[in-house]
Amino acid sequence: MQQVICKYILKWVEDNLTSDLNVSDMAVSTGYSRRTLEIWFSEQYGMSPGKYLNRRRMTRAAVLLKLTRLPITEIAMLLHHSSNQNFARAFRHFSGVTPTNYRNSNEWDLSGLQASFFYAKEISFNVTTCTLPEQYITGVSYSCADSYLYNTNNLLTDYIQKEVIRLIKSGTTNIYLIGETILPQNIKESRVGQLVATVTVGTLVNVSSEDTAIMTSGKFCRYSFSCKWEEYYTNTNMMFIRIMSENKFIYTGGNCYVHFTGKPEQIDKKINCEVFIPIQ
Repeated sequence: MQQVICKYILKWVEDNLTSDLNVSDMAVSTGYSRRTLEIWFSEQYGMSPGKYLNRRRMTRAAVLLKLTRLPITEIAMLLHHSSNQNFARAFRHFSGVTPTNYRNSNEWDLSGLQASFFYAKEISFNVTTCTLPEQYITGVSYSCADSYLYNTNNLLTDYIQKEVIRLIKSGTTNIYLIGETILPQNIKESRVGQLVATVTVGTLVNVSSEDTAIMTSGKFCRYSFSCKWEEYYTNTNMMFIRIMSENKFIYTGGNCYVHFTGKPEQIDKKINCEVFIPIQ
């Protein structure tokens, strides 16, 4: 029962990141006392439900600051802070900097963020760091609306899957993706979690030309995994904060890359991936 209730708490937290409910409301919804929840959850995850809820809400604030154009006043209201000053104090206590400085930084320090335990997977991602030279990709580019909110049924993932399957079945053994995220142009798009994502999927070539996309050189966080296609979104989008925060990495804001391999007879179901995220 303890594991069932702890899993319920994780889902409750994700569902209430922008509500004004607190741990007492959580306890009422479970039928257990707050003390019981604190004991069970702390045994499982090493922190109280209240601390976890606060850290997840501050992490949502960090995401909103970096991936939207919402005014800081609106973010404070969305997270039910009584004033801008109250939100600024809470965020500075969490991140070490003011909301304004956090937003304006060219880099994204994810080292203190709280990844969701609800989406956590007990697999090894073989996280390392590496240096890559400048490389060039020739392939097809695709742009579409994406979201910083959890959404496994998105057009971008569908496109990547279809293009990778097509290339591997045609005999290509190594496929590369360059991914770029563009912030929404207006507040309305920010309010619904909308971003613009552009990817180029193709193969490496030796020489740059007008038709190639550039994989810039630099230092990268590298992690790898094999999974079913329906797990690809979680292992890339949802693992971003977990990988970066657990390893204390600072994201430079540059383009991310993915290296795909797979067997033609299995590629409809299974894919092997190496993900490269530029870091300081």
